Amino acid sequence: MKYGIVALVALCLAFGCRKGKKNDEACNGDTRRNVKLMTDPAAVLIDTVPVFTTIENLGAMDVPEVKSETERQEVEKQVYTVRCTVEETDRKRDGDYHILLKSGDKYLIAEVPNPECDYAEGSAYLEYFRNVYAFVKDNDLEGREVEITGVAFVDIDHHYSRKQADNNLELHPILRISF
Repeated sequence: MKYGIVALVALCLAFGCRKGKKNDEACNGDTRRNVKLMTDPAAVLIDTVPVFTTIENLGAMDVPEVKSETERQEVEKQVYTVRCTVEETDRKRDGDYHILLKSGDKYLIAEVPNPECDYAEGSAYLEYFRNVYAFVKDNDLEGREVEITGVAFVDIDHHYSRKQADNNLELHPILRISF
């Protein structure tokens, strides 16, 4: 009996059973976090009128290489909308939803931040994050055509092969998503 209780407590701690508390383990990503959450000083310069484009065009854009500490780049001051197919949806360990978009043989990653993390609460776009997060959580997106609007974001080079835009461009954060 004693070992059963210990195991139950361990499981609750590991999987966030603490009622009313946030799972700090699910809020650990910090690479260019302020850019991803639009809490950086340059976020006020983002043109939030979306440009309709394609995955192919976004992946062909000339973008700078960035590092973990790189501030918002000029290309990251624009919002884009794409219509495409969702190949895969995955909730990452930082709690963000990672959505792999596909058009033809080209890919683009789009992400919605975890709105339950303390650092997301400082964003003026928190309600957008909550709405998109709920939409992704409540819908089976894989194989479906969607329209996604998000802010351009240049991810760091992860130095491993993965399905992504050739130039590491993503849409992060997603501000709107619909069928």
